[in-house]
Amino acid sequence: MDSVGHVDERNDVSDVLICGSHGAPCATQLMVWCRPRGVFVHDAGVGLGEGGVSGLKLLDAYLIPGATVDGNSARISDGRDMYENGTVSRANQAARLMGISEGMAVREAAQMLLDRNPAFRAPARRQIRVHADELGSVYALDTVKYADSRIAGGVLCMGSHAARAMADYVEDMDYRLAGVITNDAGPSKDQSGIAGLAQLDGIGMPAAAVSCATARVGDARSTYFQGRISALNETAASIGIEKGQPATEAARLMLRRASGTK
Repeated sequence: MDSVGHVDERNDVSDVLICGSHGAPCATQLMVWCRPRGVFVHDAGVGLGEGGVSGLKLLDAYLIPGATVDGNSARISDGRDMYENGTVSRANQAARLMGISEGMAVREAAQMLLDRNPAFRAPARRQIRVHADELGSVYALDTVKYADSRIAGGVLCMGSHAARAMADYVEDMDYRLAGVITNDAGPSKDQSGIAGLAQLDGIGMPAAAVSCATARVGDARSTYFQGRISALNETAASIGIEKGQPATEAARLMLRRASGTK
């Protein structure tokens, strides 16, 4: 199509779109609603501050493969010429993961995006050490999926829930934690938001949840710095953790128990 403005209800997630518009964010944002398999726009000479290709970053934020077409290889506002004669001048990270690279014929690159399933992109494992002393460390991870062996031996504070899936993840870890503190998520129907706490008694791990009224769901630092305990398992209770206690105090009790300090 000659303009990104022609994207409409006929387009969907099965489409690769080749649009004759420039590649600035004001153009690429017009198509993200249909979550296409891939997008090609014109690089408009790239220009000052790389404005003609700057919309590729916006597509990357939505995990949409995007590339720009070299202005010397195809006419702007001519989608057919871009497809038949264009070559790729820039590709975002999502497109690179699919095998798209600069200099590739647009026709070939578009077919690759049409034929291949989206590439897996491993999540960034954002871990923040929020406390460290002679007893050990406390780590803030917004989701348990950010966990790896770097937090071994520490207390894991999470922004996510304390449901059974959380306990499954913890049980599958091939390293030991001093304890787990997470959000009670409501605690939702049938106390499902805290159902994983008792499960962790089975491996002797102290586990507790903070009230969602005291800490933001999905924000591990809020769990640690603002949260107050609303639920806990028997292992946590045996080391002195109580309801209403600040998460900071509960975490220290977990570290003390793991270190063997009285």
